[in-house]
Amino acid sequence: MALNVKNILPTLLAIPKRRITQVFALIFSNAYFLSALSYIPCGYLQCSNCAISTFACPLILIQRGAVVVSMGMFSMMSAKIIASVGGALAMLALFGALFGTWGCGWLCPFGFVQDMLGKIPVKKFTLPGWAGHLRIPIFIAAVVIVPYLTNSMFFCDICPPGAINRIWQQAAGIPLFFKSPEGVLAVISVGLMVALLFASVFIQRPFCTLLCPIGGVMGLFNKISGVFIKVDHESCVECNLCKKACPQGLDPVKTPAHTQCTRCLECTGSCDHLNLKLRL
Repeated sequence: MALNVKNILPTLLAIPKRRITQVFALIFSNAYFLSALSYIPCGYLQCSNCAISTFACPLILIQRGAVVVSMGMFSMMSAKIIASVGGALAMLALFGALFGTWGCGWLCPFGFVQDMLGKIPVKKFTLPGWAGHLRIPIFIAAVVIVPYLTNSMFFCDICPPGAINRIWQQAAGIPLFFKSPEGVLAVISVGLMVALLFASVFIQRPFCTLLCPIGGVMGLFNKISGVFIKVDHESCVECNLCKKACPQGLDPVKTPAHTQCTRCLECTGSCDHLNLKLRL
């Protein structure tokens, strides 16, 4: 079959900018030749236990600090711990202040995977509004308290994106995991990953909405972030087109800075009265 070159460019131009950005972010975040940057924490969820990962996951750095403190080794490694944990927290604060949850909607690789599964044409369900409030308690418990009490990288052991890395690296040894507590957690993380990927077919980004600690932190910045959605309330006729366009089932007119908003900006393309704005 002859390749019709004339049809390629229009097809490429029809691909949404967000999808192109997500694909680029997926490749860039897992570019082995850029692994020299692995000491830099990123502002979205990225498993840095993967050998090809470009950046460091801020959650790993925070957990590592909690473990070192709990083992009484802070005085020996204070400079390194302050630098790594401080850098992770600083990156989360800086990224959140600049972009809010825009990185969740446009850069996060696991968010991209959930988005693609959500394109499967089946009946969709919307999670209740209170679901997003679980993410900050999960951050405090799974990333700080439990690692401190157990001297373990607890969140890494159960992290679904980390399970993807665990499968392709250690699939042959999964049956042996049950011989240790860490192994049981590894199997749980694989099961959680499968459950979340399955749920992604029916629910828009279930991991992001329910469990993601970074998404929870970034959501707190949506009201003050440099990237925000401006609603022209004087011209708005409450047609609800933006609400219908929102994959999360939110109402952008009433809550344009909702903590569960991933800044996918689908709402801004549905109506002229909502626009993406930048502020310094």
